[in-house]
Amino acid sequence: MAGFLKRKSQALDSQISRTTKMARFNDFPPTIESLPNDLLIEVLAKVAAFSFTDLVQAKLATKEFLEASSHGYIFQHASLRNFQKLLWNNNPEFWSFMEKCNNNGNPETLYHKGMLEFFTHCREASGMAYLKLSAQKGYPEACYVYGIILYAASLEDEGVKFLKICEAKLGFKLAECRRRVKEFVRYLWVKNKISLPEKDSSDQRGCESVVKNCCKKNVRRIGWDGNDEDDYYGEHMCEACKWNEEVSRFCNMLRTGSYDML
Repeated sequence: MAGFLKRKSQALDSQISRTTKMARFNDFPPTIESLPNDLLIEVLAKVAAFSFTDLVQAKLATKEFLEASSHGYIFQHASLRNFQKLLWNNNPEFWSFMEKCNNNGNPETLYHKGMLEFFTHCREASGMAYLKLSAQKGYPEACYVYGIILYAASLEDEGVKFLKICEAKLGFKLAECRRRVKEFVRYLWVKNKISLPEKDSSDQRGCESVVKNCCKKNVRRIGWDGNDEDDYYGEHMCEACKWNEEVSRFCNMLRTGSYDML
């Protein structure tokens, strides 16, 4: 019996010793150097998704962050929420970062590059290529603008396809997308303005409503700028008139800075 109690006492002492060592170890959290590289990359991707400037600061923090910061995953997921403020930044590091994002298929930076190329630099082919890449990745604003440009270029069916993708991505709510696009355009020097071409009545996509002038009666002329509601067109407006009106208002926004046609 005495031997049994002695063995139990020794086992308990050993367990207490191990617990004490673990507690002491937990008092000192692991350093950056001890983290696996995959985790460092994930951390930097989160930082980049929040702010470009924060990513720059993080790269300067440790050698490990600097080495991990060149991974393509980071550039693919980076977000440029403050891009407007940096739009005309001549910092080579910033534009190098932009190109790396584009080369790694970042949908947001592809959209920004496409907007600059198409509307400011008047390089339509290049701008459309960037916008298409972003739209194919499902970026809502790119789907919206790319679809409108196609529609205005008389490729209505292809344009509507991307406009509907944008609508579905946003849960059939376009107001937020319009706001974001308009906010971005404010920081552009718009040289290349698009418009709906004048077409013969036989060539123009016509109203699909079975009731004469039904769509015209359901358009609420209150303007999107003052009250940009998602159901602006009214529940009875046909698809053809809806998208034709959407494109017309976007073209008007490029010219005047306002979606309101009045």
